Amino acid sequence: MKLAFSLDYTLGEGWMLPWVEGMRHGKAVASACSQCNKAQFPPTRLCPNCRIPSDGWTELSGGAAILFRTTGSDGDFALARFDGSEGAVVVRAERLSDTATRGHLNAIAEGPPSLCLRPEDQE
Repeated sequence: MKLAFSLDYTLGEGWMLPWVEGMRHGKAVASACSQCNKAQFPPTRLCPNCRIPSDGWTELSGGAAILFRTTGSDGDFALARFDGSEGAVVVRAERLSDTATRGHLNAIAEGPPSLCLRPEDQE
């Protein structure tokens, strides 16, 4: 028996719209807490330090330290901590040398917004 179906739906960005829009333009936008002045990237609804709702957004430099790196069947990936933020996030690590310890957020021209690091010295 052959069965085919398709789904057509829209997933709204909701409160994470500033983060998603930042990714579209190659900008690292983090949630911010006005009480402790800490930024979270990726964003969190609650400040993990104060346990109160994050109440703003801040743009980071886009530079990131590579904490761990792996190569899989879908390409290279890294666990990275963006400068000025408390969290760490998994990103694509395209065009980074095997010995790179830093990268910079790269805008993706096609497809949905996603996190991808490029070499820091490449504009």
